[in-house]
Amino acid sequence: MGRPTYGRLQPATGRRGRPAARRLNLGLIPRRLLVLGGAIILAVIGLWQFFAIKTIDVKSPARVADITVEAQKGLGASLWQQNLLTLNAAALQSSLLRADPFLKTVDVQRRWPRSLTLTVTLKQPSLGWSSGDQAYLLDHDGGVISPLPAGFTRPVVFDDSNLPVTVGQQVASSRFIAFVGGMASALSATGLTATRYEVKDTTLDLYITTNKGYQLILDTSRDPQGEVNDLRTLVGFLGKQGKSPTAYIDLRIAGKAYYK
Repeated sequence: MGRPTYGRLQPATGRRGRPAARRLNLGLIPRRLLVLGGAIILAVIGLWQFFAIKTIDVKSPARVADITVEAQKGLGASLWQQNLLTLNAAALQSSLLRADPFLKTVDVQRRWPRSLTLTVTLKQPSLGWSSGDQAYLLDHDGGVISPLPAGFTRPVVFDDSNLPVTVGQQVASSRFIAFVGGMASALSATGLTATRYEVKDTTLDLYITTNKGYQLILDTSRDPQGEVNDLRTLVGFLGKQGKSPTAYIDLRIAGKAYYK
């Protein structure tokens, strides 16, 4: 007889086998759907990589490097912007115009399969504009581009009303900008030099202080050359009499001139 176990269980005489694993038995349709889903995922990954933007071609008369850098930043801001399939061209255009005040227009074109072309037009710095204690650079259409850069050599118009100015704001008309530029060129033939350009309550009138000490009061809706012709007639007439204006010459009425 064997030794009593005092209630302990006798060890099993043989190894107990592991339960058999159940096999997933998918039907035909689920298997096909699974294969189809995997194929779609691989196709999407392939298309995403195939149409990922690799090159940016900037067509601009200047600032190409700066525009390229800003475009790369705009694309890098979102994963969706890095692919031609999901690119939001309007959003990229807006981000570039906000980032660079010298850009006038930006046309975004996809160049399949991996390229982007940006056709850019730039604003044309034409005049300086000083109001209060700040000076700004104006486009040829009268919009504010940026603070006035150092060394600017074109005319600077002083706004005596000291109205606040912000970048992007329209402070004058394109006609006014063209008039000031035309007057600056036309005056050089008269022997007079403009030392200061001013506007007061409106840009319809322009006050030019000359190197002779007196001011010219001009109507900016007129042709600059016509007012210069009236100026030359008056100066010639006064010269024959040995006279010279001491305060101003008002040329705002065509064919006439008033002086003091």
